[in-house]
Amino acid sequence: MTYEDFVEGIKPIEPEKEGDPVIYRVEEGIFRKLCIEASFSLAKEEESVATENVLDFSLAFDNFVQEIEEKLASEETIEIATKNGGKVVVDGISQQGNIIIKHPGKDNTYPVSKQRLSKLHAAFPDLADVNNIDQQFRSIIGGSNSTANWSVLNAIRNNNPVTKETPKEIRKYSWDDKVQVVKSLTKEDYKGKTGEPYVLIIDEINRGNVSQIFGELITLIEEDKRLGNPEAIQVQLPYSKDWFGVPPNVHIIGTMNTADRSVEALDTALRRRFSFTEMPPKPELINTEGKAENGIVNGIELSVLLETINKRIEKLLDKDHMIGHSYFLSVEGLKGLKSAFQNKIVPLLQEYFFGDYGKIGLVISSKFFDIKDNQVDEDFFAPFEDYDSSPLVERKVYHLKNIQDMSDEVFIEALNDLQRKNK
Repeated sequence: MTYEDFVEGIKPIEPEKEGDPVIYRVEEGIFRKLCIEASFSLAKEEESVATENVLDFSLAFDNFVQEIEEKLASEETIEIATKNGGKVVVDGISQQGNIIIKHPGKDNTYPVSKQRLSKLHAAFPDLADVNNIDQQFRSIIGGSNSTANWSVLNAIRNNNPVTKETPKEIRKYSWDDKVQVVKSLTKEDYKGKTGEPYVLIIDEINRGNVSQIFGELITLIEEDKRLGNPEAIQVQLPYSKDWFGVPPNVHIIGTMNTADRSVEALDTALRRRFSFTEMPPKPELINTEGKAENGIVNGIELSVLLETINKRIEKLLDKDHMIGHSYFLSVEGLKGLKSAFQNKIVPLLQEYFFGDYGKIGLVISSKFFDIKDNQVDEDFFAPFEDYDSSPLVERKVYHLKNIQDMSDEVFIEALNDLQRKNK
């Protein structure tokens, strides 16, 4: 995953009609989308007048665009009045959903977006109070064609009044609605709010270049830097130029295997921002959550089997290398148990002990090995002066058995030997 996938990035948008050019748009990544959802849930807890106005205007804008599209489909010319008594013409609706305006007889076009109009709608309840359009509008939305924005906003208010048509408890909110509401919130709107928790679980968090993926969010995810706190921080994102902060009801859980060598690559700055909670194996879950009834397969208690293996691994290595209970949760019978040993447990032990069959045997017993005396002649090795090869000639060779080829009786006997029940 990259910063562009996690926070935001510029992504190509497939054109709606064949032959139209591909356009590029700033799109929110997974984490920013989660923060928008979390912030919107806080706003819904106690909808302010400002929040309701944003939602109501969003609905009015969408209805206005729908009317325009119907008229354009019938090739009807759509003229909108300007503040000084003139007219502007609606040229179309862009792929981004903006209303395209141009002056009669002119080729230049000006996009009017919902986001900018929403800000103007909130800032100027009565357009009659606007005396200097350029100066007053640009103080809210920056450099843009003020005449086009005034004309569209006035048309929406006159032709599609901003009213609450649907009770808020059954109103459906589009993604654009949520984004507009969140952008309208101030730092004060987050104070004292806890809200419904939104949780992001990042599995194998140490596998990525975490500091690069998080970027400036490394600071924002700290508890005292969250929105609503006295030391809250917002940063301007590089692509959208929007101001962004992390709401207090967002929680990040990262998982990792402590035996994994890539843990060392985890950025030190990020380590300080997480509390580390050890999650050791829980053999008792095999009895309650596993597929085998009471965690027993042909008289073999799987939880006891796991505990025995892990105690030996801890003795030979350390507790970070103990195997998890998940290997046994899906085991339902001897066939599944054989598969778990053949495909998961034994290969893991081979990796842990670098093929040292002696230590592997100390964990699972000699019953899982074919021990070959490998009797050979004294002249088995190539001649090499001053080196006595006779002890090597007598050395035993170990081969791991194919566990799935073992009979049920032999396999059960091997498991009992592992648990030292064959005394």
